[in-house]
Amino acid sequence: MRNPLIGPILDILRTHPEGVGEFEILKILKQQLPELKNIATDPNLQLFRQHFLIMNALYQLQSSLWQEESLTLSISATHIRILPSEQVPLANSKELNNSVDAKLAAYYLDWNEYEKTNEEAVTRLLDSFYQGIYQTDDREAALATLQLTQKSPSKDEIKRQYRKLAHQTHPDRGGDTEAFISLRHAYECLMF
Repeated sequence: MRNPLIGPILDILRTHPEGVGEFEILKILKQQLPELKNIATDPNLQLFRQHFLIMNALYQLQSSLWQEESLTLSISATHIRILPSEQVPLANSKELNNSVDAKLAAYYLDWNEYEKTNEEAVTRLLDSFYQGIYQTDDREAALATLQLTQKSPSKDEIKRQYRKLAHQTHPDRGGDTEAFISLRHAYECLMF
């Protein structure tokens, strides 16, 4: 299905040759198309649908710009820009189908993803996101679990301490499974 936002978004991109963020695109589209403000009653679902429609249009536009004009549409949340193909860096992925960009494009070009995402799915997605943030804020607890007294140990210090304690608590060596899992969780929290 051809997305009705493709034309308006292309106009926005052409008037912003330096690039523009998705938030700015959404702001402009809401002024031009008031009906975009009423695509769901739940505010989180509405934001998801607005985002999905914009990303779907961008990925459709990316394909048509390349095929018809040999132009590349560089897409990220904070900077979307039309570039001549010679200004585009080559991807690191050895296979295009495995690249992050290809996976994002496949998701946003699948209208079933739009249709099947309801208020409950958006709530689960947001809860998962916020849970990840709270786990990241658990840095002090992770330091305590690994028995590290420094506030900002180096990655090597974290790794050494984790290996030492993991060796002692590993279930294959008669250690406690729960303690081992806690150590691993703390290690991942501090390392990633």
